[in-house]
Amino acid sequence: MNILIFGPQASGKGTQAEMIAKKYAIKHLSIGDVFRHEVAEQTKMGKQLEEYMNRGELVPQELNNKIVLDLLQKHPDGVILDGYPRNIDQAKFLDEHWHLEKVIVLEVPDNVCIERISGRRVCDNGHDYHVLYKKPKKEGLCDIDNLPLHMRDDDKPEAIKKRLSIYHEQTEPILEHYNDKIVRVNGNQDIAAVFEETVKKM
Repeated sequence: MNILIFGPQASGKGTQAEMIAKKYAIKHLSIGDVFRHEVAEQTKMGKQLEEYMNRGELVPQELNNKIVLDLLQKHPDGVILDGYPRNIDQAKFLDEHWHLEKVIVLEVPDNVCIERISGRRVCDNGHDYHVLYKKPKKEGLCDIDNLPLHMRDDDKPEAIKKRLSIYHEQTEPILEHYNDKIVRVNGNQDIAAVFEETVKKM
C-alpha cells in the first residue's frame, strides 16, 4: 500500500504516519527527518540542505525529487510518504514514478498548529517530543539515544509563519490533483481519536 499524508506543520503527520505504517506493515518515509539527519551528520547533501531549512524555505525541486525517488525505490512493498510532494510539479513527478492509493489529509487550524510547534523539541537524530503532548521520560533528554532536546531552527516564530504560508499557498492546491484519493480527517483531537478516524475512513 502506498499512501501520502498531508497537513500543516504540527498537524500530527509524523505521529499518525508511524501508527499507520505499523498497522499496514509499510515504511514511513518522513522527508523532513531524512533531510535533518543529513544536516546533523553534515554530509555533502546535508550542507546543501541546511541553508534552505533554517530559513523555512523549500529545498530546490530537482534536488528534492532525486532524493525522494531514490528513497521510494528502496521500499517496493509500500510506503507512507510524509513531507512530499509540496507543490503540483512535485505531484506530477511522483505520478510518473510511483503508484499512489490513498491521500490522508489531517485538518488542523493554524492557531492550533502554532501552539503545538512552540512546545516541540527534538534531538539531533530527529526524534520528536512535545513539552505537553509527548514528554520524554527524562526532562530534556531523548528516550531513544539520550541526546539533549532542543527547538529546531525551523520551529522558531518567523520560520513557522513562513512554513504555514507555504503550505496554504503551494501545498493545499495539490489536494485538487488527488481529489478521488483523498481521506479527510479531523486532526484537532487526541492522537488515538485521529488514528481511529483515519483507519475507519481508509
